Amino acid sequence: MPIERQRAQELDHMVRKMGTIVSVFEIRCDPVGNKSFKAFRDLMDVYVDACGKTLAADKDFMDEGIDLDADENLRERLRAAFESVFGVAPGAI
Repeated sequence: MPIERQRAQELDHMVRKMGTIVSVFEIRCDPVGNKSFKAFRDLMDVYVDACGKTLAADKDFMDEGIDLDADENLRERLRAAFESVFGVAPGAI
């Protein structure tokens, strides 16, 4: 069932806000000098992109979650970001 217009606008605003926060995170973590910590930005980028794609498919990512199965590129980016942060593949934990 398609989401209502007002809800879609709320979710779009949320996606934009999250994108802004991700940008600020990158700027704030640069001086830390820890590549693993900085890679959290990649994890956030994957999440924000997945939310945007879910919304574009007329689904509520807050209520329905996100579906990574539909996008191999997002799954691969998630795997790479996870390994950058934690140093192991997601399945190794």
